[in-house]
Amino acid sequence: MTSTNLSPLHRRLIVATTLSASFLSVLTQFLLITAFPKIMIEFEINSSDVQWLTTSFMLTVAILIPITAYLIDRFKTRTLMLSAMTLFFTGTLIGFVAPSFSILIAGRIVQGMGSGIMIPLMQTVMFLSYPKEKRGFAMGLAGLVINVAPAVGPPISGLLIKYFEWRALFLLTLPVAACILLLVFLFMRNITEQRKTEIDVLSILLSTIGFGGMLYGFNKIEEAGITDASTLGSLIAGALALGLFVFRQLRLSTPILELRVLKVPVFALVAFISILSFSLLISIETILPMYVQNAQQFSAYYGGLIVMPGALTLAVMSLFAGRLFDKYGGKTIAIIGFVMLCLSTLGFHFMLDLDTPFVLTMVLFMVPMAGVALINMPIMTAGINALPDALIPHGTAVINTARQFGGSLGLTFIISFISRTATETETLNPFAYLNGVKTAFFVAFLFAMTGLILSFFLEKKK
Repeated sequence: MTSTNLSPLHRRLIVATTLSASFLSVLTQFLLITAFPKIMIEFEINSSDVQWLTTSFMLTVAILIPITAYLIDRFKTRTLMLSAMTLFFTGTLIGFVAPSFSILIAGRIVQGMGSGIMIPLMQTVMFLSYPKEKRGFAMGLAGLVINVAPAVGPPISGLLIKYFEWRALFLLTLPVAACILLLVFLFMRNITEQRKTEIDVLSILLSTIGFGGMLYGFNKIEEAGITDASTLGSLIAGALALGLFVFRQLRLSTPILELRVLKVPVFALVAFISILSFSLLISIETILPMYVQNAQQFSAYYGGLIVMPGALTLAVMSLFAGRLFDKYGGKTIAIIGFVMLCLSTLGFHFMLDLDTPFVLTMVLFMVPMAGVALINMPIMTAGINALPDALIPHGTAVINTARQFGGSLGLTFIISFISRTATETETLNPFAYLNGVKTAFFVAFLFAMTGLILSFFLEKKK
């Protein structure tokens, strides 16, 4: 059964179930950030070690996403959704009962496997469930998942961590995941069309080494420096494997990641702009909670609370941006979005101080979140609309791989300026940390300016 055979009610149930599953997947990626101090104490680990709870999740997602186009072609939508949610539920259960830090990391990896399948599948389902003239609205709904979940995670976790232990975050997620798994079992039907295709094991191996090596190497730069042997080895091995992966995909008749979609100029430009906007999204929402806790010396509760109004802004503006795209196209609203990002990142650079009013920082954070909402889903819709329907699964896989991988590298690059400026000592120096934050925001401003310039090259097409 494809989307054309479904009743409007059933189609809405499928869309709602898919969006709910994806929202939970993305939410979990950022849910543990405010719990890091308690996890460090319980397992007696340092800040570099605990960061792997986020890095391992993102690394797994980056490795899985290129394979999803093959999986969508090979397996029915219902089968994939059930598999993804089962993996996610299992990983959450492992995290909840984890007796050691290594088991906790294993749980995060299993969660990441479910999320790596879920996000591209959700976007494919959304695109194929709506005609082209309504896809802006559809991707506005998807924007609630992609944009809002990372911003909602810290406030929720900050509130829970204030009253409970870190395991409460997994306990909260478990029943929600179980309910969504039941909804998938009851309502999900096949949306995509299956076709005969083969999995190329060498391509999977090369993509795993390539994406994994590069992300690991970039994360090690901050910890051990660029001259460290393991850092250099990871970067070199990752770069070589990625180069061979790209070469092989272009030679195969049925590649696992159809990189030929990048020959479409609009799509290639959108993919690069998406990397910049996603880097800015996760960087700003990562920096501000750290600034509130480490520079202004507020508690983890306030570190989560600082992003709440921005999350609400994202929720409203994502739907609003989808309707604007259907009416005006992507170019104009992308330019407006990047102007807002330029002004806000520059504002953070000049206005943040040790005694900056909490409410002022909170309100200023709403501006870049509105800007991101105007950029992410509209331009992605513009890029995907430039492709034929048969290439939509491959287009979503490519653009999500670019966002996840490039965004992770962008985050690591921007955050590294905090460590370079704020020299680590036995006792944290709030003033030095503040200088690091201001430097990182200036680098973010340069990212935003680059995106603004590139936005002028987008087609002005409704």
